[in-house]
Amino acid sequence: MAGANRTLPLIVVMCTGNMCRSPMAEALFRHHLRKKGLCAEVISRGLAAPVGRKPHPYAVEVALENGVPLPEDKRAAAITAPELAAATVVFVMDAGHRREVQKRFPTATGKTFLLGQWGVGEIADPINSPREAFEAAWKDLDSSVQTWLEHLHAAGLIPASSGACDRNLM
Repeated sequence: MAGANRTLPLIVVMCTGNMCRSPMAEALFRHHLRKKGLCAEVISRGLAAPVGRKPHPYAVEVALENGVPLPEDKRAAAITAPELAAATVVFVMDAGHRREVQKRFPTATGKTFLLGQWGVGEIADPINSPREAFEAAWKDLDSSVQTWLEHLHAAGLIPASSGACDRNLM
């Protein structure tokens, strides 16, 4: 359950359907948090998610080939107001997502940012595109996640990992 452990910061990553970009970003955040020795809870959600659907097969393949597999039990889920309220920071893929958050969840506006803000800008939805679009999205997501983690840690929002953190994230 998102936000169940209130001692951990909560990173929410959103896209439209929670089948391509946000599940890949969720896996990348978890991977880089462990790799950098940082501690946070991470969930991904969609603004218009087909609830219960598995991630896109290309998203699964690209993640696996990059050594950061998506969880077997990952399914599309819609964002909820309590999840956004619990979030430390919310990342979206494009300006349209940010406008939708502002409209539907105005209290989350101040903590909602473009994931690609520090370089790549908007991250295109690869849903109906060839596999190469998923590979390009992966690269954009990976660089964006790493950059944001540096900023969040430097700002004191994401602490260094501890044994308790590692157990809570597994």
